[in-house]
Amino acid sequence: MSKLRLLSKQYSKTMSALILLCPMMLLVSCTSTKEKLMPVQPVPLPPQLTADCPQPDIPEKVDWGDFPQLLADAMNSIAKCNLDKKAIQEIEQQRASN
Repeated sequence: MSKLRLLSKQYSKTMSALILLCPMMLLVSCTSTKEKLMPVQPVPLPPQLTADCPQPDIPEKVDWGDFPQLLADAMNSIAKCNLDKKAIQEIEQQRASN
């Protein structure tokens, strides 16, 4: 019986030492980590922002009455291109701030 008790005490001490040793090893291993910065690839611009701007079709035979519509189409095309350029500028500003 005393041998069994002695083995139980040794087993208990060994187990408690191992249980205390594991968290200590985790704490020690965390102190030696070094930060390594990884380069980040820039996000490519969406293809719809870099696509060619559509030009209004000019018919072969044009009347003076057609010019206001052609002018409106041209102005809409320019406005859409300017919106695309503004979106590209905003993306570039976000990249520069990061």
